[in-house]
Amino acid sequence: MLGIVFGYTVAFLVLNLAQSSPIVEYDKGYRYEEYIVEHEISATQARNAALSIDLNSVASPVGCQKCTKDEIKYCLGIDLISDHCCCDRKYHEVLPFIPHTCYLGTQICKPVVGDCAEYSRLRTCCCDKYALQKWKKKSAGVRSHVNKEIITLALMVQIVYILVYYHL
Repeated sequence: MLGIVFGYTVAFLVLNLAQSSPIVEYDKGYRYEEYIVEHEISATQARNAALSIDLNSVASPVGCQKCTKDEIKYCLGIDLISDHCCCDRKYHEVLPFIPHTCYLGTQICKPVVGDCAEYSRLRTCCCDKYALQKWKKKSAGVRSHVNKEIITLALMVQIVYILVYYHL
């Protein structure tokens, strides 16, 4: 008799817990936004572009002032890409030397710097030069880093071969 009461008690508790468990309900007004890839620049495409663009060919337009530290920080950070994805579209790729993926959703984006005109001014007056300089350096560093790894690996293989061959 005690076993039956215990069984009913456990069943009652399980049913109550199941009813109060956190079940995700989709009819409570939750909205999930779907994004599609608007455009994408791969790391290889960006490296090739960075290495092929002459830094001296990038000139600031007439009327640009000297860039402030905050503006340079903006140019070298993720906010530049965020605003690029918001203000530029794939038909106007102005940052081919930075690897990035821009997504398109249903919500209207708001640029970090306030509006697309300010983004455009900062990009042409400061970011084109500073960002290209940063990514040229990174792209050149990737090649030399890979070469060092290949040389190190080749030396290690040669040392192991010598040790095995000469039974050291």
